Amino acid sequence: MKQLTLVITTFLFSQFCIAQLINTKPVEIPLGPVNFNAAVVKQNKIKNIQLVMVDKPDGEMIIDKGGTQGYEFDRNGNLTRYYYTILNRTENLEEDVSQLVRRGKVVRQAGTRTVKKYYNDTIFVDVFYNNTNWVIAKRAHTGDYYDAYYYEYNAEGRIQKEVHCRETNVSENIKEFKLGVQSILSSETFQYTTLTATQLKKSCLNDEGREYKKAIINYDDHKKKLSENYEFIVSWMQADYYYKYDSTSNLIEKTFSSNESGEMKTESAYEYNAYGDVITEKRFKKGVLTDEINILYDDTTRLPKSEVNRDHINASIGIVKFGYTYYD
Repeated sequence: MKQLTLVITTFLFSQFCIAQLINTKPVEIPLGPVNFNAAVVKQNKIKNIQLVMVDKPDGEMIIDKGGTQGYEFDRNGNLTRYYYTILNRTENLEEDVSQLVRRGKVVRQAGTRTVKKYYNDTIFVDVFYNNTNWVIAKRAHTGDYYDAYYYEYNAEGRIQKEVHCRETNVSENIKEFKLGVQSILSSETFQYTTLTATQLKKSCLNDEGREYKKAIINYDDHKKKLSENYEFIVSWMQADYYYKYDSTSNLIEKTFSSNESGEMKTESAYEYNAYGDVITEKRFKKGVLTDEINILYDDTTRLPKSEVNRDHINASIGIVKFGYTYYD
């Protein structure tokens, strides 16, 4: 009986260990402000995820600035399209206020009041995959142009080429893309050298085939990435990434440092519940706590239902609501 109980417990725990929808681990190609675990998306038959965001400055009412994010997935759990808003500008407007009368008494005189209106830009991004579910392109619609990135892979599944283009759309239907003018902004090729069983060298070559940057990447015995150390060949600039995990392979600490624009260091620390879901993220800049994010989950689906972000720098709280649609 004890052995049976152990087997059942181990099975349930293993199921919950892959149930983390929000992916905190390092990724080669970032897709959207939030990275999602494709296996969990597929397991839950998620078709769309919508995020609605509002702000609550300390001592003030909740402010809706129109912030939203949206994510669309195929049946394999791959993110195929996403969008997010960026605050572009604000405007103070005068609006009329009518007289307010209660129980025959005027409690507010007619007049005007100043209201702030928020204007957002919305960025749309389409993502494309090959037959092995590797990202081969992503195209972002930014104003009159599109920023497109194209990827090629080597036999080991590592990115060996990235091309960044600016493109125009000549389709009369704004929802469809038909390539017009394409201008290559940059082209990078990557070469890899295995140094040890847990260490890899990555050489970054420009469009002339010259190495301009190199990296040493370290892994643990389970192939989890531990560090990335980048160094530019002809300058003093460097960038370093470090990752720490707990005993169940959850990422618990991520550190980035660079001297590109003066000394800069950012850190993120993560906490998880018993199911392996991230419940808290704390962000630091030069050792100062800037943001503290808490995620709440639905008791039945184990999917995120809301997020509360305490912004210590701007003395406000960001509130995010998650919404889902599903495949049949």
